[in-house]
Amino acid sequence: MRPGTGDVGLLGLGPSVRVRAVAALALTLFAPCFAGSSKAETWDRVGSYAALIRQAGTHTLVAKDCPSALLGAFHAPRNALLICANNIEDDPGQVWVVLAHESAHVMQHCHGGPLLADHQVGNALARIESQSQTTFQELRLYHQSQRRDEIEARLVQGMPPDEVEALFRSFCAERLSHRQVPPPPAVPRSAP
Repeated sequence: MRPGTGDVGLLGLGPSVRVRAVAALALTLFAPCFAGSSKAETWDRVGSYAALIRQAGTHTLVAKDCPSALLGAFHAPRNALLICANNIEDDPGQVWVVLAHESAHVMQHCHGGPLLADHQVGNALARIESQSQTTFQELRLYHQSQRRDEIEARLVQGMPPDEVEALFRSFCAERLSHRQVPPPPAVPRSAP
């Protein structure tokens, strides 16, 4: 049997969970731009989403010494999401966009691959281009091997917070639990 064709598919996600996740992404691709905000309006919303990400076993870190062009990152081998506080305004809306973007990479990690079906990538790119020429141009800066992941992350960062959270729950449902998450592993520092 091919993976994903039985009652329990890739990473243990049942068909109904996969259908909801794909439907949410498809709706984002084909629906008109939302009139509502795609950003969290409060620090509480940012904090509760970061807590959900930690509940799934991903470490969330805030750094104040990132390189000037870096807003955030996800490091899959350490399962750690980084927010670069020194490069983002102290505004929940801006922090949300970066958190949502990086959480898309966490979702890709949970899912073990891309979030979109191959035939949806072109529509996603067209959607991004119609919403922001700047964002569309930024995608060209990435190596071809990273471009698809970044297309998906930019699509997620433009979704309303409720939909981002629902998508995260769909793709990372298997990892969500009520356990305590241990602190991230120490990163060896080189001597100055």
